Amino acid sequence: MRLQNHIDSSLWLSFHAVAQSRSFSQAAERLHISQPAISKRIALLESRLGFSLFDRLGSRVILTTRGEQLLPAVTQLKRSLDAVYNLALSEEQPMRGRLALGLSHYCGLHLLHDALTAFSQQYPEVLLDLRFSDSEAIIKAIEQGELALGYATLPPRVHSHVHTTAIWHEQLIPMIAPRHWQNNQPTIHKLGRRLPCILPAAGTSTRNSIEHWLDQHQLEPPAVIEINQLDSIAALAATGVGWAILPETFLNKHLVALKTDLNTSATRALGRIQPAGRAPNPLAQAFDQLVQDSLKQSGRLA
Repeated sequence: MRLQNHIDSSLWLSFHAVAQSRSFSQAAERLHISQPAISKRIALLESRLGFSLFDRLGSRVILTTRGEQLLPAVTQLKRSLDAVYNLALSEEQPMRGRLALGLSHYCGLHLLHDALTAFSQQYPEVLLDLRFSDSEAIIKAIEQGELALGYATLPPRVHSHVHTTAIWHEQLIPMIAPRHWQNNQPTIHKLGRRLPCILPAAGTSTRNSIEHWLDQHQLEPPAVIEINQLDSIAALAATGVGWAILPETFLNKHLVALKTDLNTSATRALGRIQPAGRAPNPLAQAFDQLVQDSLKQSGRLA
């Protein structure tokens, strides 16, 4: 079948959303339309192209070979359309539109509270599309044009399509429940080898930093308990079942610093993750300015 000269860009964007999420329902939520509407768009696009883009295997959605071949070009089309939209925003008009932000749970809940509050108040016409994930997933989504900006733990190296800027530098401190501390103030070499260590998921940037520090000081806990989020790690460490290595912000009446005579600490850098080589996004720039302002006021800017 001969392809028509014109296909509505909304059809291509719907294809891109389904291809990225591998779910019609999730793609519909992302585009803020109903699931029947996005199914209708995909069916119309497939009809105009003359071939199927997806295989439906029960609840699973899989790209066909032709769909896989089209995806890179459609991803580039989406980036171009985003750039056109951003350039079309006039500084003389109120900021409006949609800003897709990727946040680690720690950044979103502990570091960016003031910036999120200020942005939602100053730019009520902007829809904040917040996606909480680890830094690796955020970087991938920014590379693929799914997110305009991200804030998370920074890995040592990233792809050239992404640019990172360190904003916070944190020491990670060994912590334990107070009941272990009250008896004889145990050292990390004593208690750290007797109790499990509660760590973030393997492969994450924070886990890599902690494991490097453990290896550096020849600390090998008898067991490791993995939990994805730092808040959950802190909550479990407060029960006393194990010890954790966390940012200083988690020290409270439920967690105390574990005594150590080591001359170095585990550290990590957190900061901004943004696409490289693309037109500036005014909404992302406005949000990042509020981040800088809030951190300067709190004295936490690196």
